[in-house]
Amino acid sequence: MPDASPAPSPRVAVVMPIHNAAPCLRETLRTVQNQTLPDWELIAIDDGSSDDSAAIVAAVTAQDPRIRLLRQPNAGVSRSRNRGVAASRAPLIAFLDADDLWHPQKLERHLAQFTRDPGLGLGFARVEFLTPEGRPTGGIASLPPLPLTAAGLLAENPTTTTSNWVVRREVFEAIGGFVAEMSYSEDLEWLVRLASAGRWRIEPLDQVLTYYRTSTAGLSASLERMERGWLRLIEQVRGYAPDLVARHFAEAQAVHLRYLARRSLRLSVPPAQGRDFIVRALRSDPWRLLREPRRTLPTVVAVFARPLLAPWWPRPRGTPAPLSPARTVPSPVLPIELPEHPLVSVVMPLYNAAATVAASLESVLAQTYSHLEILVVDDGSTDDGVAICRRYDDPRIRVIQQRNRGLAGARNTGIRQARGAVLGFLDSDDLWLPTKIERHVQHLRAQPGVGVSYSRSAFIDAEGKPLGIYQTPALHGITPEVILCRNPISNGSCVVMRREVLEAIRFEANLYGSVESYWFDDSFRQSEDIECWLRIALTSGWGIEGIPEALTQYRVSSGGLSANIDKQFASWQRVIDKTAGYAPELIRAHGARARAYQLRYLSRRAIRERQPALGTRLVLRALRGYPRLLLEEPLRTLITLAAGFLGVLLPRPLYRGLESVMMPITGLSQRLAMRTPARAERS
Repeated sequence: MPDASPAPSPRVAVVMPIHNAAPCLRETLRTVQNQTLPDWELIAIDDGSSDDSAAIVAAVTAQDPRIRLLRQPNAGVSRSRNRGVAASRAPLIAFLDADDLWHPQKLERHLAQFTRDPGLGLGFARVEFLTPEGRPTGGIASLPPLPLTAAGLLAENPTTTTSNWVVRREVFEAIGGFVAEMSYSEDLEWLVRLASAGRWRIEPLDQVLTYYRTSTAGLSASLERMERGWLRLIEQVRGYAPDLVARHFAEAQAVHLRYLARRSLRLSVPPAQGRDFIVRALRSDPWRLLREPRRTLPTVVAVFARPLLAPWWPRPRGTPAPLSPARTVPSPVLPIELPEHPLVSVVMPLYNAAATVAASLESVLAQTYSHLEILVVDDGSTDDGVAICRRYDDPRIRVIQQRNRGLAGARNTGIRQARGAVLGFLDSDDLWLPTKIERHVQHLRAQPGVGVSYSRSAFIDAEGKPLGIYQTPALHGITPEVILCRNPISNGSCVVMRREVLEAIRFEANLYGSVESYWFDDSFRQSEDIECWLRIALTSGWGIEGIPEALTQYRVSSGGLSANIDKQFASWQRVIDKTAGYAPELIRAHGARARAYQLRYLSRRAIRERQPALGTRLVLRALRGYPRLLLEEPLRTLITLAAGFLGVLLPRPLYRGLESVMMPITGLSQRLAMRTPARAERS
C-alpha cells in the first residue's frame, strides 16, 4: 500500500477491528469520515478476513490519508484492538466495530466532554439499537445510575458496546489492554479493571451518539458463549480483586442471567433457554432481583407469556429522540455500470423434478446470451433428475449435490458457488424464452441504479401447454408497500439481479453446524422469495424494476392446495412477523391491507384448482378483515367472489364450460394491456 501520511496532529484515534464485515464496512467507514471533528486518525485492523473487507478499506485509504490499514492472521477482537491502540498516536482513543455507526457529532461531543473534565477516564453515550440490516428497532439504551462501581460493572455493561467508548490514552496505557484470550465480556472485564483502580471516572453523555447493529446469527450458541465468557471474566477478576468477587458474585450472576433472559426474548431463541436463564437468576440472588421489580418482573412475565402479550407490550418510557432522523429509507446506492458481456450465473434448484428438468435446462441452453454458467443444485432428490442433468455435454453446466435444505437453501448454495456479476434464478419446472437473459442484461446495463430486474410470466400447465393467461404486475415504482401487498416479482423464476444486491442483504448464521453466508432465509420453506424481495427493498437501496415482455413460463401444478393452504398462509404470516422486527411502521400501516390481498390471492388459486368453496371462504375472510378491498379493487374482488359463488352453485360441467369461455377473454385482455404502456402501468 502507498505510504499515505495522516493528519499531523490527530486529536482522536479510531480503532476498528475488522473480520469479514464487507456488507456493512463502507457505511461504517463513512460514519467516521462524516464526523464534524476532522482531525482524527483511523487504524483499521483486518483480522484475517476471507471476504473483501481489506480491499474495501484499501480503496478508501487511497482517498483519505487519515485511514491506515493493518493486516494480520485471525487473532481475535481483543488482540486487534490492542494492536490498533499501539499503532495510534492521538491522546483520545475511540473504538468502533466494523458494523456499527456513529452520529456525525460523536467525536466532537466526546472531545468537549473530556476537555471539561480532566478526571474523566472513559466517556460513553446512549445507544440506539439497529436490526442486522441497519434499521432502527425503536430501542434506546437507558442511562445507568452514577457513580459506576466495580461491583455494579461486574454484573452488566452500562456502555452497551465498545463502539460507544472514548478513552484517554494515558488511562488505557495505565490499565493495560484487553485480555487477549477473551472474545466475550472482554470489554466488561476492562471496565471492571478501570473501576477497581479508583483513579478515573466513567461517565455518560445523555445523547444518542452510537448506533449498535444487533445480530441474529447462531443465537443459542451465542448466548451460551456469552455466559461462558462472563464466567471467564469472573476468573480474571478473581485474580486481582478476590474480595470483590467473593462479596458480589451471586448478585452479579443473577443480574447477568436476567440480561441473558431478556436478550433471548429479543432474539427469539427457543423459549426454554430464556426460562432456564431467569430461573437460575432467581436461584442465584432472588433478593437482588426483587429489589429491582421494574426490570425483573416484566422479564419473568415476558419469558413465560410474551407470545400472548406481545401486541400490548409497552415500549420503554423516557427514551430521548436520536440526534439524527430515524432511518426509514435505505440510502441510495451509487449506480454501477455492468460490463458489456458480464458472466451470468443461472441457479437452478432441483428436487425430484425428473419430469420437467430437461425442458427447463434446455430453455437455458437455448438462450441468445451465451456467456453464462448453469448451477444445478440437487437438493437431496430421490428420482433421476441428477442423472438427466449429467447427460448434457456442456461445460457451462455444474451439478452441485447437498442434503435437503429446501428451495431457499438450494438457492443459497448456488449463490455461494456462483461466479457471475449477474445472477438469475430458474426453478426446475419453469421455462425461459430464448431472449430472457439478453433482455435482462440490457435492462441492467441501461439502468445502473436498478439492482433487480424481473419480467412478466405466462402460465403453462403441468404438460407445458400455454394456458393463455399471464402474470401482469406493475413494472415501475416498486416500493416495500407494493411488494408487501401485491408482490410484483410474482415468482422466483422471473428474476435476474446484480451480485451487489445480494451482497447488500447477506447475513451470517450457523444453521447446519458451521457459519455460512445466507441471502434467502433457509428457515422458510414457502414465501422465501417475498421475504427476500422485501428485505432488498427495505434495506439495500437498490431499485427494483420490471420489463414488459412475458419472458418466463410459469408452470401451474395442481393438487394438495386445500391441505397446504394453512401452511401457505402461515408461512406468509412469518414474513410479516419477521419484517415487523425491522420495519414495524410498514406493517402497522399496511399489514391489514396486505393480509386481505394475500387471502384474495389464495382464494383465486383455490378457485383455479377447482376448489370454489374454499376460495369463497378465503375472499370473504379477506373482506371481513379489510372491507376497503372492495373499494380499492372492486372489479378484481367482485370477479373473485362471483367465480367462487358460481363454482359452488353451478353444476361442475356448466362451470367448466363457463371457465373455458372466460379464460381466453381474460388472456386477450391481458395481452392488450401488455401492448398498451399506459394501461400496463395500471395493471
